[in-house]
Amino acid sequence: MTVPDDVEALLAEHTDEVAALTRRARAVLLDGHPKLRERVRRGWHSINYAHPHAGFVCALFPLAGHVQLVFERGVLLPDPERRLVGTGRTVRSLELHDAADADPDVLLEFLDQAIALGRRPARA
Repeated sequence: MTVPDDVEALLAEHTDEVAALTRRARAVLLDGHPKLRERVRRGWHSINYAHPHAGFVCALFPLAGHVQLVFERGVLLPDPERRLVGTGRTVRSLELHDAADADPDVLLEFLDQAIALGRRPARA
């Protein structure tokens, strides 16, 4: 999968490990939902993802030693295994420390749920 220049520019500010983990998570998200629109937000230091029918659903935040996959409405996502972290009123995130944490089944399960939560009703 080709990585756009703006994504690479953001990842150039991180270790090879964090950059590789971000690329892996990014590929999982985009392969699982090819209709996602990707946008680098330099001010937030993130790669944001919007779905055509659900709007903004999540963002990847590469950090010093790991990557966060933040879900905009994460507090509403079913999480029986308590994988999501956060204490705010709305967002929750998956903490990705290595390739095993970027399990496609887990990432896509949460992404599917986030998209389903945000689906907008079709206009008549």
